[in-house]
Amino acid sequence: MRTFNAILMAALLASGQAALAADGNGTVSGAFLRLPPSAAAAGMGEAGVAVVSGSPAIFTNPAGLAGVRGGYASFSRAAWADTLTFNTVSAAVNTPYGGVVGVGLRYLSYGKMDSFDNTGAAAGSLAPRDLAAEAGWAADLDRGFAAGFSVKYIESRIKNTASTFAVDGGITKRVGRTFFGAALQNVGGGLKYNKEESPLPRNLKMGMAVPYGPDLLGVFDINVTRGAQPWLAVGGKYTSFLRDGMALVLRAGYNTSANDTGGINGFTLGLGLSMPDLAVDYALRTMGDLGPTHHIGLSYRWDMIYRETVDAYGPPPAAPRRSVRRAAR
Repeated sequence: MRTFNAILMAALLASGQAALAADGNGTVSGAFLRLPPSAAAAGMGEAGVAVVSGSPAIFTNPAGLAGVRGGYASFSRAAWADTLTFNTVSAAVNTPYGGVVGVGLRYLSYGKMDSFDNTGAAAGSLAPRDLAAEAGWAADLDRGFAAGFSVKYIESRIKNTASTFAVDGGITKRVGRTFFGAALQNVGGGLKYNKEESPLPRNLKMGMAVPYGPDLLGVFDINVTRGAQPWLAVGGKYTSFLRDGMALVLRAGYNTSANDTGGINGFTLGLGLSMPDLAVDYALRTMGDLGPTHHIGLSYRWDMIYRETVDAYGPPPAAPRRSVRRAAR
């Protein structure tokens, strides 16, 4: 029972009960692919496909990798009841041959649990887990346009193990002061346990972002996901530049992906502290009757040159106020 509860909680945390509903192809698998990939993303209500940047962009919109001008590495961790934990790690570097190469790993652990056979007798233990390892590439093309893609290997283990491959692709475009973006995620085969195969939660994510003055950014996304109703995500970020290249970042957001989990759900709050090369982030995500989720994140950047764009999840390292004003116009 404990194993079942943990697996059910993970699916609910990922996308609400709707993600477990059957579509024309059967029950959707790989729900962990819909969990927020970083603390900063969680704090923005999972919105920001048009302006996500840094190495975590590989999880949301690979085109956002194009914003890396040197190197970027990031780690995020979320924990829930019992022993359920979700960790992500990513890195990206700008190559001398053109474009940016990025890698990422997502790992959801359900903890170690006792196993029983159909008679109720002890049968050892289980250690269910899900993982996705991916690699991607992106580049700035022309006239504020960027594109990228990623390939990922997905593996899920309960008692048996299932695996498959999938690809993501995305674009971003700046038009005046407004940013637009779109990403198609989880396109590939399904996870097959024994003889039954379930498709991945393929998702079309489209959105826009608008800066309001030099310090405030608003973002809006719409998602069309296999196995769930279309869901919306909105978020905002306020950046207060302090001293010595430090900035305080306040985030808030809301999404409708889990609107059937009961209680207060979908609201998120985030707080970040950005230094010239290092950023620390925290987010609180409400999940109705499942309770709150706490996310923490750490990012490190080196040899970065701030490009003419807006990062939805954090300010550029050591960005002088005049640079941010110029980018927000």
